Amino acid sequence: MHYRILAIIFLILSAGAAEADAEDSRYRVEVLVLAHIEHDETPLETATLQDFSDALDFLTPPPDPVETPADGGDEQESAAPEPAASDPQAGVPEELADEDSAEEPACAVVHQTEMGPEMQEAWRRLRLSRPFRPLQFLAWEQPGTPPFPALRVHDLESVLTEDPWQEYRAVPGDELASIEAEGQERGQQQQLAPGEPGSELTDTGSGPLPSPIEFFRLDGRTRLVRTRFLHLEVLVELREPVFDPAVAQPQPVAAESPAGPQDAAPQPTSFLVHRLDQRRQVKTG
Repeated sequence: MHYRILAIIFLILSAGAAEADAEDSRYRVEVLVLAHIEHDETPLETATLQDFSDALDFLTPPPDPVETPADGGDEQESAAPEPAASDPQAGVPEELADEDSAEEPACAVVHQTEMGPEMQEAWRRLRLSRPFRPLQFLAWEQPGTPPFPALRVHDLESVLTEDPWQEYRAVPGDELASIEAEGQERGQQQQLAPGEPGSELTDTGSGPLPSPIEFFRLDGRTRLVRTRFLHLEVLVELREPVFDPAVAQPQPVAAESPAGPQDAAPQPTSFLVHRLDQRRQVKTG
C-alpha cells in the first residue's frame, strides 16, 4: 500500500452565533483527508470490512438514468435527492441515537460543495508537496444542538460489493411479499440465524429491496459533537484488497444466472487496512 492516512485532518469551523447564544449556533465544517506517501506503518490485515452506510452520505453520485416503458424507452433522469437530512436522526448511528435524543433542530444538516479560501489554499499546497496527497473533501453546515449526525467520508473506488438480497431480486413481487411476510413472522417468534432463509427480509419492511452494500477504498465517517466543548470524531479507513493467487481466477457464472454465461470478477480474500480512529477537541475559527 502506498498511502497511509495521517492523524492530521484539516478542519475549518465557523460559528454562527456568539458563545452566549451557543445553543442557536450553526457550524460550517470543512474536512480534508490527506495521506502520506513515504510511510513505514504496517497495515492491519482483516477478512471483513466495517460498513459505514448508516452515515449520512452526500458524496455518492445519483444513479444513472433509467429507461421507462411509458415514454417509449427514452432516458429520464432518476429523481435522486440528497439524503433526508431534515430527519433529525439522519446519519446518527444506532448506538448514539438515544444519547443524542433531544428536540428537533430548527434547521437540518446542509451539504456544502464549495471550499472556503483557507481550504482551497491547503489543497493547493498539499498537491504541490512531495510527501502529502489530498484524498477527499467534505463540507457541511449543522446546528449546535443534538442529535449530531455522522457523515460518511469516502472516495468512489469500490473494493467490495455485498448484496445480501441478491437471490431475492429476481423473485416475482407476489412471491417476494410472501417470503418477506413469512420471514417477519418467524423473526417475531424466534431469532433467525444469519443466512437462514428469510433472515435478510425481516428488517427490510415493505417496498423495494435495499441497495447492495458498497465498501470503498477510502471509507469512514466523521461527526461534530458539541457538549461543553466541541469535539470532532473521526473514523476513517484506507483499504487495499488482497487476492489469493490460488483463487484469484475469474469464477464461471451458471448459465441460468441473469448475468448469462460469463466470468464473475474475483473476490478479495482479505484487506490491508490503515485506520484513523480519534476524537479531538476543536475550536472555532
